[in-house]
Amino acid sequence: MKQTHFKNLSLLVLVLYGLNYVVDLLTTQFQNIYYLKLLVLIVIVKKVLELPISRYVSQTTGYVMNLYIPKILRIPIYTIFSEIYKVRRQDMIHPLSYYQTFNKFFTRQIKPRKIEHGMISPADSKILSISKVTKNECLLVKRVTYQIGQFLTGIKGYEMEFKKRQESSNLWSCIFYLAPGDYHRYHCPVDFIAKSRLHIPGKLAPVKESSLKQGLYEGNERVVLEGEWEQGLMYIIFIGATNVGSMKVNFDSDLATNTNTYHKSGYRNYSNLTVNAPYSSCEKGVHIKKGQEIGRFEMGSTVVVIFESTSIEWSAKAQQKVYFGQSVASY
Repeated sequence: MKQTHFKNLSLLVLVLYGLNYVVDLLTTQFQNIYYLKLLVLIVIVKKVLELPISRYVSQTTGYVMNLYIPKILRIPIYTIFSEIYKVRRQDMIHPLSYYQTFNKFFTRQIKPRKIEHGMISPADSKILSISKVTKNECLLVKRVTYQIGQFLTGIKGYEMEFKKRQESSNLWSCIFYLAPGDYHRYHCPVDFIAKSRLHIPGKLAPVKESSLKQGLYEGNERVVLEGEWEQGLMYIIFIGATNVGSMKVNFDSDLATNTNTYHKSGYRNYSNLTVNAPYSSCEKGVHIKKGQEIGRFEMGSTVVVIFESTSIEWSAKAQQKVYFGQSVASY
């Protein structure tokens, strides 16, 4: 494992050296225009970070995240991080000195929270957008949209035909962004039956709000849970990002994300799946109660909920900070 990560890191260094050499060749005739050379180098490096090499960076980060931290260093390290990223330390079950690695700190469990009425936030997060789905595209943030069909299937240009329970119902999309300091586990926003899982490997580009652009959600690695709730169809999607390739679903041990087989996708039918408490299984799939933990990011990223409803009334709004258990809508 160590050799693999060092090999990947070495590959990154070699690529960057190679890019510098290429830039030297491209700018030979402009030897005195150093700003041009710098600009070209920045553009190329930016593009490289969008290539599968970002997966190697994420894997190396994952290795570092799981390194043992001596107990004497834990309190100062985690305190500084908590101050910078505004970690809600009052929610923590254990003291800072308990967490032996950064990963255990990031994926920490928290004290029980009150589960409010209606649809709840699946995670501590910022709502990027709440929008009605009318065509094959949906609002991500201002002036940026994502293609629903490709996003849910991984098939470029695919136009989704939703099988709604009622023709009069509306389709909604709500996007929750998790910052580095947020609680990194995600929960079920309503009572939900997960019928299947689709893992769509891809890039691991940054998904923070300032980095969002056309095609990003459709290109990044993600896990799609398809199912239903009391008002019709529902999809819950977890999106990976740079340094956040690993996504877990507690009852699905076959799911393996952030691997080098990024060109393959994995489908699994959850019908009559063998699961352990607190989950239950039925012919339709896995029943997850409102507020139950579904899984976790091994750092932070984004949860998207796409669903059908005949009577949703939003109490939350875009750009609002919300917390797991907090009501975001009534129905």
